Amino acid sequence: MGKHNLLGCLEKRDMLNRPSVPVDELVEWGEIFEEQELINDAIDFYMKAGSSEALEKLFPLAYQEGDIFVYARLAKALGRQVAAEEWISLGKRAAELGKDAYAREAFKKGSVETEQEAEARGGPVS
Repeated sequence: MGKHNLLGCLEKRDMLNRPSVPVDELVEWGEIFEEQELINDAIDFYMKAGSSEALEKLFPLAYQEGDIFVYARLAKALGRQVAAEEWISLGKRAAELGKDAYAREAFKKGSVETEQEAEARGGPVS
């Protein structure tokens, strides 16, 4: 499905704010946005649908992208605590991708100031 077939911002807003939308429809739109790599939009639809399974499957993608903000959003949506070791591992991944600001934030969340300190601590690298 091409990007021209996606919902516009007002259509998304209206659908997400309607009190009753069929769960299947919400999940379908979440999948469409996910396929188009519009992960935050996909998260919005999966959250509205209450699809923890769909949200859970986005964790590896957030990790691979070194995206601590998507990772944190997913954890919050699922009511899950992110362990210090996960933050450190995510910070290392972000650093590998050249996302230095993301890496610093992840290390901070993992209570580690620098990548070198993470290495010294022996944090897992996935």
